[in-house]
Amino acid sequence: MTVTSLNQTPVPLVTSPRWRGLWLLALPLLLAGCAGTKSTYTREHVAQRLRARAGYELGAARTARAPAPALPNLQDGLSEDETVNLALTRNPAFQADLSALALAQADLQDAGLLANPVLSGVTAFGTSPASLALNFASDLLWQRPGRVRAAQLETQRVAESLVSRGLLVSRDAQVSYIDITLADERLRIAREAIAMRAEVARIVRARYRVGEASELETVAPSADSLRAVDDYYRARRDAQVARLRLLATLGLDSVNADSVRFTAAPAAATTVPPLPVLLDSAYAARPDLWAARIGIEGIGKRLRWERSRVFSFVLSLNARLNDPNPVHLGPGAAIGLPIFNRNQGRISRVKAELEQASWQYLALRQTVNLDVREAYAQYEQAAQSVALWERSFLPSLQDALRRSTSAFINGDFPYVQVAETTRQLLDARQRAADARADQRRALARLRYAVGGRF
Repeated sequence: MTVTSLNQTPVPLVTSPRWRGLWLLALPLLLAGCAGTKSTYTREHVAQRLRARAGYELGAARTARAPAPALPNLQDGLSEDETVNLALTRNPAFQADLSALALAQADLQDAGLLANPVLSGVTAFGTSPASLALNFASDLLWQRPGRVRAAQLETQRVAESLVSRGLLVSRDAQVSYIDITLADERLRIAREAIAMRAEVARIVRARYRVGEASELETVAPSADSLRAVDDYYRARRDAQVARLRLLATLGLDSVNADSVRFTAAPAAATTVPPLPVLLDSAYAARPDLWAARIGIEGIGKRLRWERSRVFSFVLSLNARLNDPNPVHLGPGAAIGLPIFNRNQGRISRVKAELEQASWQYLALRQTVNLDVREAYAQYEQAAQSVALWERSFLPSLQDALRRSTSAFINGDFPYVQVAETTRQLLDARQRAADARADQRRALARLRYAVGGRF
């Protein structure tokens, strides 16, 4: 850049002492504008954390108008892992939550932007020369780093919150899947009950035809058979409702619920660590606890940023143009005096937010402690119930029903005793199925409570 005047040779302004001072004055502003605002806490980070903590895939990002991901083969049934992956990739509510990460990234980008310089000018009038002034709001030189750092921490907090939300979606999908398999098990028991009741009613009618039983004795078995059919209809309705709820969560409303089979994998032996180990793991790994800690740190950065806003500082570059004289350049500055407004309101608000976030973190730790202890107690109780019903009650009741039915066929045992033994066996089978489902639910809740798989 050079300045020329009449009857004068061009003078390079960059080498003049005044211009060197201006460049040194503008250099911090340029460096502040070049500071990066990209964050590593992207959707890929959330996907990696979910994969590491729970072993599930988040799927590729897509818009609301984009076609849904391809479905797995529904002909061979849906496994539990496939159901959870579908929930993470197709659940509309979770996809809406993932949009919060893009919002945080946009806020981070906005935090790094500098105010545009303002160019003002006055034309020549009379003997007054024309003048130009280029003003820079330079208070961002020391405010921008704190503002960007606070926005970066907010992006990290949102990412960890989404990991926690993904684990919650996984847990809910697992629980819904367990509810369906339990409903199918109850439906199978109801079918067996119909067959068992019908067989007993057939025996009583056969004995009535040969004169070994009265007509009155055939009423109770027939009523029990009808009740078994009604129980079957109720169990079938519950199974259909459970399927419809899960398919709606997976975004499969158009799929025929009765055409989808849910293949329950055999229960694998799971070693649950002791309660103190689970609590330590939860405090160290729960994503929502991480998000709360990061949120507190981010509010601290915001507090420092609000305190830095007490002073306002504007740099200016003034130029006077008055032919035939050369251009006269001169730097200037405007400093806001913090006499009345020292940003007291914003600083007090952020302090209150910091205090609130600290208490919320302590409350969340208590919630985590309670979640782990409750899920652990439920798992222990369910495991004891499974062992009690499957190893003790069911074998003894099956043997008792076999012997009582044989004695009833020979006429040595009353029907009332057979009916009661049958009822007890069916009830034991349902209770054993409920205990197995409770154990699997408690395991899913326990894994979520500690922040992922053991």
